[in-house]
Amino acid sequence: MRSIILLLTAWIAFSCITPAAGKEKKDEWQTWLKEVDPIITHLERVIIKTLKTAEERIRFKDAFWKARDSIPETPVNEYQVEYYQRAYYAQHYLGGTQSDRGKIYILLGKPESKTTYVGHQDVIDCEVWSYEGKDLPGLVPFMSFIFFKPHNMGDFQLYYPGIHSPRDLLLPNAADRIKTNYAAYKEIKKTSTELASASLSVIPGEGDPHSAMPMTSTNYVLNNLAQLPEREAETGYIRNFFSPTGTVEVSHSTNAVRGYGYSAVTRNKGIYFLHYAMMPDRLNFKQTTKDVYSADINLLISIEDLKGNVIYQNKKPINLRFDTARKQQIDRQRIVFRDFLPIVEGQFTLISTFMNKTTDEFFTFEDKITISKDSLLDVVGFKLNETNSPNYIPFSSDRFHVMVDPHFTFSQKDALEGIITASQTPEISLQRIGDSTFTVKVPIITAENDPNGNVYKFRMPLTEVKDGNYHLIMKTPTSPTIARKIYILPFYIDVNRPYAMEKPGDSRAKDNFLFLQAQEYLTLKKIDQALATFEKIPPSAWNAAAIPIIAKAYYLEGNYSRVIELLEKEDVTKDYPVLLMLANSSIETHAYPRALQYLEKLRAYGDTVEINQLLASTYLCMGNREKAAFFYERSRQLKNNSHLNEYKDQDQVKDQSKEIKHE
Repeated sequence: MRSIILLLTAWIAFSCITPAAGKEKKDEWQTWLKEVDPIITHLERVIIKTLKTAEERIRFKDAFWKARDSIPETPVNEYQVEYYQRAYYAQHYLGGTQSDRGKIYILLGKPESKTTYVGHQDVIDCEVWSYEGKDLPGLVPFMSFIFFKPHNMGDFQLYYPGIHSPRDLLLPNAADRIKTNYAAYKEIKKTSTELASASLSVIPGEGDPHSAMPMTSTNYVLNNLAQLPEREAETGYIRNFFSPTGTVEVSHSTNAVRGYGYSAVTRNKGIYFLHYAMMPDRLNFKQTTKDVYSADINLLISIEDLKGNVIYQNKKPINLRFDTARKQQIDRQRIVFRDFLPIVEGQFTLISTFMNKTTDEFFTFEDKITISKDSLLDVVGFKLNETNSPNYIPFSSDRFHVMVDPHFTFSQKDALEGIITASQTPEISLQRIGDSTFTVKVPIITAENDPNGNVYKFRMPLTEVKDGNYHLIMKTPTSPTIARKIYILPFYIDVNRPYAMEKPGDSRAKDNFLFLQAQEYLTLKKIDQALATFEKIPPSAWNAAAIPIIAKAYYLEGNYSRVIELLEKEDVTKDYPVLLMLANSSIETHAYPRALQYLEKLRAYGDTVEINQLLASTYLCMGNREKAAFFYERSRQLKNNSHLNEYKDQDQVKDQSKEIKHE
């Protein structure tokens, strides 16, 4: 039966690219364009506008499918056959090829499993599609997508963690009753752990249920998914279709927009700072009144070590409200969002995502960061200012502030300016791309002494530099070479610099920055550095929210008496993590009666296997074997019940999977 379907689909596909009598009617051409719209690349859309004759269109269609043929040595184009099968299913069963479910089905095919939630208490109608082992460019091997009906009305829509929240998956009455995302997450988890997990992240197991904030790698995956047709298609054949008079640019709207990012590291007032700039190619607003335009922006930032452990994560909301004049200015100039955060020494990956919640548009920027005493730290821009401000400013060191443009485009009327922090005098040059013999030395203006490396100021007027594409090369004898791509335009072209959106940090924020650095050390399991950094903060600044985190460092060091001293303060909230540290620290210091008090308070949060095991071991240490046996048996029963529930859940999923296979 499958062979018949394959042959039939192949015939349908073949009929779409083989015109009658060697001619291609215009309505057939439009039909074909509509059929393949989900996988046409941006460059192909540009070329399509230039095709005027039936012969050109026939030749283009043939090349279009050949460029995607995964096994060209076979007589059948497997990609083409598979595509039309997916498109047929999407059209007839998923609301069309332009629906959210249809688009995902066309790009990724049939999910490994699909779980449907209909008629569940408090949860709206939704589906979870899970994919495993997809070896596709830019995608992770495990992904789960939620499709839901907002307010249980209309068609299924793709759920975007971060743009949407767990409360969006609740029925209106339940959403009115449940006010926080964490409470909504817990409510959804009662129905399904899988659904609750997918509400936080496309990648199973990621996301923090307490903050209900998604990992930025989720947005990276969604961005790459939107770009999948661009990554999969081999577009080298396009050069054969370029018209001698050039091409016509066309717009192509998608949730993943083009954007530019830039990151740099400086030392300011003795602290390392990671600075980042995010600039969307366009910023769309919603008109709220006659002369007011608004956009709700989120900047999501994540710092990961080389093992993929997140050492820092934050979401910064920005609510823009502009009048007509300011909006028109931003439309002309674009807008760049600049921010910074304290960072520690090490090698990291920066993942930053710009999200326009008003229009569901986003882009992701990723960069590799290396910070050490021997590192070469650079900030490159179009203007360098000296500053004696006591505040902390994005893209600044102690005395210099650099105005940056992530697009790195300059005119010959401009100057290339910036600073480099290095242990030795750096060599800086501009090297023309494609012509390694054309190199221009960039002069260093001044050097500022610093205990952790001198700060070198450089400035290069571009008047005498040929227009074109360059690499800005920066190096010292002991540091790795840095190469940044620079675009230089002719002098008669003005470069509009973006409107900058940034917020300096108050000079009194140093203690907060030290606290964040100490947290990063703590996440990296560098306990000595974490404690040393915490101790730089005056004890008077250790508030009730900070003390449990500081106590955790002492706990990992094994200083249990200090943990008890800190956490037993009256103003420290005795929540679950605090009670658990107090209980374990009391056990380690042989204060068993005190440990029992904390363990009994922990049971109020849930009668778990772990708590009963701790109670059993504590009573055993006290010599009360009868109590120890009671709690040990209780922990064993809870563990057995947990396994039974797990098996029931697995059986339910298997039954649902069988139903899907029979559809």
